[in-house]
Amino acid sequence: MSAPSDGTAGLAWLLDDLVGRVPQVRKVVVLSRDGLVMGASSEVAREDAEYLAALAAGFHSLAIGAQPHLDSGEIRQTIVEMEKGLFFVVAAGSNSCLALLSDIGANAGLVAYEMTMLVKRVHRQLSTGLRPSGSGSG
Repeated sequence: MSAPSDGTAGLAWLLDDLVGRVPQVRKVVVLSRDGLVMGASSEVAREDAEYLAALAAGFHSLAIGAQPHLDSGEIRQTIVEMEKGLFFVVAAGSNSCLALLSDIGANAGLVAYEMTMLVKRVHRQLSTGLRPSGSGSG
């Protein structure tokens, strides 16, 4: 996937590094909280990145919406366990998320730790401004 030219291009090597260093990690995507792709690891096709971003944004939004009813504090991560994989979503900055797909045998604690460390390293770069709502004059 080609990287955007808005300063997030530097994310690609960090995402590829995460895929290369952490066993059984397959795909990594950075997205805005409304589901727009901001960056992806190199093996992720554009269509797959867009699908994973939309999926991650939906899961994150559902988790945030459930937060008041669960009365358990801030949402740190969402993990979906499937028969053959794990899908992680963590907040990555103001209005952005980091999503990761791994094989089922991946060490979930290690994956979550590595995602947290990546977010801490690039927090400012992963933060996005809010998009204006409503229709503007034009």
